[in-house]
Amino acid sequence: MGRIVAGGRSRLLTREDLAGGACQGWVREAYEAYRAVISDPGFPCYFGTMAEAQGHIRYTWVAGERDLGVLAATLREFVALSRAHPRRRHLLIAFFADMGGLDFAGHERRFWETLRWLRARDSEPWPADVPDDPDDPGWEFCFAGDPMFVFPCIPAYERRHSRRMGDHFLMCFQPRRVFFGTNRDDPGGERIRQRIYDRVRRWDDVPPHPALVELAYGDTEMREWKQYVLPDANVPLAGRCPLHVDRGPS
Repeated sequence: MGRIVAGGRSRLLTREDLAGGACQGWVREAYEAYRAVISDPGFPCYFGTMAEAQGHIRYTWVAGERDLGVLAATLREFVALSRAHPRRRHLLIAFFADMGGLDFAGHERRFWETLRWLRARDSEPWPADVPDDPDDPGWEFCFAGDPMFVFPCIPAYERRHSRRMGDHFLMCFQPRRVFFGTNRDDPGGERIRQRIYDRVRRWDDVPPHPALVELAYGDTEMREWKQYVLPDANVPLAGRCPLHVDRGPS
């Protein structure tokens, strides 16, 4: 943990690091709340439950804007770890310090601002096989050359409990490779997805959002960015991605 990497000091932690006191008190509280949720046998994403039980989840924390450089360095190290173990479902959880009771919209802005910050300071080129336009169905967020699914867990959720992990805002980074076996072109992939959605229906007070259930990665009408921040109600997701870059006239 804590080795120096390009761009800052990495703070890539295991659950043992957190339990051993390698963090501030609020981080331990945030982790314990997260662990209580994801370790519940009824939690919808049993892959996440297994990853926590097997010690495959990594953690970091962001105390403020000055800590974003640490987040970038940690994410680079995490990507290297994931590449070295492609058959393990490694994911990175970043806990964020409280910013004075932000509401849902405030945390949503915080999420997109963090992704914009990371994107602007990524030292690796965008992967050649991933479109860089969020309005392309093949687009997904990339960092350090790795495509990944990213989403926030927001304390202000009232009905979508599967996206609320206690009283702290956090972000989850999932490399695309961890979804092996769950894609529609995988044997049994659709069955696994539907099983998870059935568990979501029992866990949440609102059905799974249509942006998740009706479209999958690779569908021509799918826009992955719409799956990142799901509203608390199943309202349509309109507008364009906050990460959109206006290229101007050609």
